[in-house]
Amino acid sequence: MTKLTKIFASILCFFLTSIPAMAAKATGAGAPSGKELVSKFGMAMAGVMVFSFVIYLGLSVYNKFFVEEQIKDFKLRKDSLRTPTDKDEAVMMYIAKNRLR
Repeated sequence: MTKLTKIFASILCFFLTSIPAMAAKATGAGAPSGKELVSKFGMAMAGVMVFSFVIYLGLSVYNKFFVEEQIKDFKLRKDSLRTPTDKDEAVMMYIAKNRLR
């Protein structure tokens, strides 16, 4: 990006982020109370925790039923420096070496 483009983008970002604040101030909406902010933040963090747990469970089930049965037949010593010959062998080598579970 050229300097002129960066300057223009910075000015545009400033105005786009300040317009909602100016509109809220003009209508008298003001900032939400501290109790409301804490409750919204708590709900957002609870959502993050729930979805992180769901993703963890989903990946655990995926690895348990789909990945482990694929790497059972793949024989590879940990100290092997052999280069994979095709894409499938490279993926299996990566999974086996990194013990993705």
